[in-house]
Amino acid sequence: MMPAPIKLPQHASLPSAIYGNDEPVLAGVAVRDDADRTRLPRFGDDLWDLGAAIFRVNARYSNYRLNLARIADPVTRRLAKEYVIARLRIHVPGYRAPCGATSAIRLLRYIQHFAAFLRARTGAVDLSRIDQALLDAYLAYARDGGRRTPHETVKYVEVPIDLHHLAPWLTGGGIGFLPWRGRAAHRVAGRPPAPAENATPRIPEPVIGAMLRWALKYVEVYAPDILAARAELDALEARCARLMARDARAGRAVAKNYRARVAKWLDVRRAMGRGVPIWEHAPNVARRIDPLTGEETPPYNLHLMRLHAGAPQSGRISQSEPTARLIEKAAAELGTEIGGLDTPISIDPDTGLPWRERFDGLSLAREERMLQGACYLVCAYLTGMRDSEVQAMQPGCVSPVRSADGLVERYRLRSTVYKRHGARGVTADWITIEPVARAVAVMEVLSARNRREKELSSLWVALKDWPWSNDHLGMGATPTLNLFREGLDTRSEAAPAIPRIGDEPWKFTTRQLRRTIAWYIANRPFGTVAGKIQYKHASVAMFEGYAGSAQADFRLAIERERALGQLDDIVAHYEAYLRREGPAGPGAARLRREFGRVQEELGDLPGRILDRKRLRTMVAHLGRTLHVGFLNDCLFDAATALCLTGAPDAERTAPALSRCSPDRCPNACLTARHREPWQASIVEGEALLADRRLSPLQRTAILRDNERKCRLIAPLMDGDA
Repeated sequence: MMPAPIKLPQHASLPSAIYGNDEPVLAGVAVRDDADRTRLPRFGDDLWDLGAAIFRVNARYSNYRLNLARIADPVTRRLAKEYVIARLRIHVPGYRAPCGATSAIRLLRYIQHFAAFLRARTGAVDLSRIDQALLDAYLAYARDGGRRTPHETVKYVEVPIDLHHLAPWLTGGGIGFLPWRGRAAHRVAGRPPAPAENATPRIPEPVIGAMLRWALKYVEVYAPDILAARAELDALEARCARLMARDARAGRAVAKNYRARVAKWLDVRRAMGRGVPIWEHAPNVARRIDPLTGEETPPYNLHLMRLHAGAPQSGRISQSEPTARLIEKAAAELGTEIGGLDTPISIDPDTGLPWRERFDGLSLAREERMLQGACYLVCAYLTGMRDSEVQAMQPGCVSPVRSADGLVERYRLRSTVYKRHGARGVTADWITIEPVARAVAVMEVLSARNRREKELSSLWVALKDWPWSNDHLGMGATPTLNLFREGLDTRSEAAPAIPRIGDEPWKFTTRQLRRTIAWYIANRPFGTVAGKIQYKHASVAMFEGYAGSAQADFRLAIERERALGQLDDIVAHYEAYLRREGPAGPGAARLRREFGRVQEELGDLPGRILDRKRLRTMVAHLGRTLHVGFLNDCLFDAATALCLTGAPDAERTAPALSRCSPDRCPNACLTARHREPWQASIVEGEALLADRRLSPLQRTAILRDNERKCRLIAPLMDGDA
């Protein structure tokens, strides 16, 4: 639903030598098919609503509504209009392509900043009077005494450079010389080059494991209760509206009606053995003093009572003395009940107890936002989708793919890819697993009321109903993830539900999810998350639909993470070597020689700070051949790999770890990380030996196998590897 148009007083503007007042701002710019062409902004307007050029349903209105009437200086206003329209429409070969409509609001802010500087320094916004000394002064001004980072300063420095390249599209021409002798804006601002490694932090395994475990519990166990409670509350509100309309038509003494309805409702609760409802958390400043103890207790849930009574406000209940006495008497007789809604609460399979108290209106709204965060986490993490791709999902976007016998084999999820595909984006399919399909189904129900009332198409709507709230989740996805984590921690009575890293809770962002699952698919494919989902299973499902598709760059992201993960793992091997925790196995001698050389070259002695960058460089050649496994790692060399014996050349590019012989293959190595599964296997063998029904041959085979395993991990047990 679009916002109401803003009525602004028209200010006299200076005429442009380039554009007439009726020039469409979005001429040549892609606009939505449903846009009303007659209402598109024109150059002479002082309010430019660029919404017709916005294809992402979750874009904020404030990001594409430009209020140029606020610019009092007519010269600056004309320059701002010409600059923004040029950046939207003009492609300068060898310099830069047009920007998207969502960038226009920032461009307006940057050009106003530059114009304000010119007025303060020269008394006028006159581009012909600018020289390099003035631009150097602007650079210092843009840095704001060091308070603005080089990354932020770049955007301000780009403006005068743009004003040179866009000179043909500016009245009076732009800046006549090439600013800073043609140096790029990032060099002028001092922004360092982008690091080769992705700077987005990877979520630690204990953190993402706990988050996803809770998210799946919300989707699978808690969601039916939350959705049922919302349906109950919606039905109560509709019934209340009907009662109020009936009372208005009848013109009856409504105070008596309210009291009679409250009394009838309390009789029903008495018969069910339920108490008078109180709020789980007191809303705003509401408070109640217990008449017997004098202690402050949560107030009665008068909001729920007024819905049952058909009253327009809670005050109609609380301010009636007879009704208030009726409620107090019932509370003394029946006691109280947290929440008050009738929806029963499911049993938590992990505790055997109801997972929470009954709902009230406020606790329901909180749990709905928690559920939205859980659904977002499941969808984003288990698909590898970007935030823009997740938020482009619409109802009905998931469909089952069935086998010939009618069984569901996998799920197809349809959405839109925007990155590298222009403003319109392209429709693409993702193949995913059942938990994602369930999360989407939950979101379809959870968002239905808001979508219906606001005429929205996206699943990811803002659940708050305040008039000033955004319609879509949009940039609220990151706060929603952190709200989910905070809610879980608040509920946990002992340690935080989501493990801390150091002393601080993990700060989630949407980008972390894609990078983290890419790393685990690449480097720990046989690991599990949330206790039941294997990364290998998730990745196989994902890549069934990736060949030649628009989102195939996720494969590239995984390959980058695999290379980085191999380097991290070989560094971990080196650190274990320093702690005398490995390596072991046939390949250990090679690793020890290499690590000894590195240690000698680094002078890596106790008490000395390790140069990690140099270390990574020195062991990179080992990392490129390292493949991590559950029972052992492999320093892959196809010429000596026993697992590839007899394999054709086309298959000799990577080890077959499932066929590895860790005690014989010269490529195999182990560290303390592998000790536990080997010990478990030895214990299992010992349990088999306790069976007296074993034949002598079976007993001998098991004994020899256990001896082989013990010899293999002996260096890890002794700490002398």
